[in-house]
Amino acid sequence: MLEKIAKKEIVMIDIDDLGIDRMNIRGGEWDYDEELIESVKEQGILEPLLVRPAKDETGVKYAIISGSRRYNAAIEAGLTEVPCIIVDVDDVTAIGLSIIENRHRKDIPRWRYIEKIGEMYERLNHTQKKDKVVEKIAGLTGISKPTIYKYLEIYGLPSEIRELIKEPEERSVEVTELLKSISDELVSKTLDIEKAYAIASYTRGKISIDKKLELALFVMERNISVEEIKPLAESIVMYPEKPVHELYERVQEIPKLIAWRITFDSLLARAITEACLRKQIEKEKLIVEYVRDGLKRDGFL
Repeated sequence: MLEKIAKKEIVMIDIDDLGIDRMNIRGGEWDYDEELIESVKEQGILEPLLVRPAKDETGVKYAIISGSRRYNAAIEAGLTEVPCIIVDVDDVTAIGLSIIENRHRKDIPRWRYIEKIGEMYERLNHTQKKDKVVEKIAGLTGISKPTIYKYLEIYGLPSEIRELIKEPEERSVEVTELLKSISDELVSKTLDIEKAYAIASYTRGKISIDKKLELALFVMERNISVEEIKPLAESIVMYPEKPVHELYERVQEIPKLIAWRITFDSLLARAITEACLRKQIEKEKLIVEYVRDGLKRDGFL
């Protein structure tokens, strides 16, 4: 695709006929770059913008897939037209081209990639199996398949939790007010990507949206480590009716590793062996399962 684009004709387009494509990973935000503006004033636009015919409702003729920083600099520099390459591509391909253009830039937060990868997947997953869709996205964006799977896991979280990953100024009013209701300090915090991934991985399909949000907010507020999220999430799955903070205190009290040497009489040993064969489970897991059930039945858990 990039090789074909490079061979296309460069045309000059009136700057008033241009707008930022909604598939652009930068999201149409105004990026004021003084150094780039000065460069454009002196030398003009050296690298053409990549654009496609805009949708009728946008009010412009062409939408910028990549080159929004150059476009903004051109406006500030007072240019009336800029060099462009016009391509006729669908939304998925437009996102891919925008990501390829920007993926080495450090000023674009990872949550933007998560949202765009998720959007690509939603537009493609009804036509092919997940592995095939991920492979196609990798080919369009240059992002590795493991990273795409990770981003899709996070994208599967409720939108309120995904907003916690964003910078405070990027969040919705509703989420900001929610954070304020808990603590003013929480408003300025963000949920780490790795922690969001851990929450998504360990709770997928196991607890309610409200409980996931409660967990995410608790992780942010108490700065819970990635390693602590797994046992906490497992406790929430077992006891969804209990508050997260209460379960966290319980988890903290449990030793990281308990090793006991237990001797069983022959009758009990045979019963355990038979149960393992029937349930197709390892002895250690079977014993833990029965001990947990017994403790729960007697009110200790």
